[in-house]
Amino acid sequence: MNKKVLLIEDHDSLRYIIGAFLSKNFEVVGARNGLEAMGWLSKGVLPDVIISDARMPELDGASFLSNLRCSGLFSKIPVVIISGADSHEEEQQFQKLGISGFFRKPFNPVQLQDQLIRIVG
Repeated sequence: MNKKVLLIEDHDSLRYIIGAFLSKNFEVVGARNGLEAMGWLSKGVLPDVIISDARMPELDGASFLSNLRCSGLFSKIPVVIISGADSHEEEQQFQKLGISGFFRKPFNPVQLQDQLIRIVG
């Protein structure tokens, strides 16, 4: 069975494109923002890795990741961040929160997929 990826991206078209590309190697579940993702996680389904946009409405990537890291159940799930911002400070902030990867938009989907494969083994 394929490893499960939770993909959190507020732009429907980008979530669809990334999900379609990754679905060749992963089971992909999509969420529009961190709040929707927390609701999905609260059902007890654990993904092998999470991809999260940095900037989203309702619950952004940093707030989502902070909540995730405070949880005993979800704290060890690897997280990869994708961001449209060209900010080294933003990347450092996410590094301090223990991310497993950081990609700036636009990014190469093959490189993202390779990173996910390395993470989940």
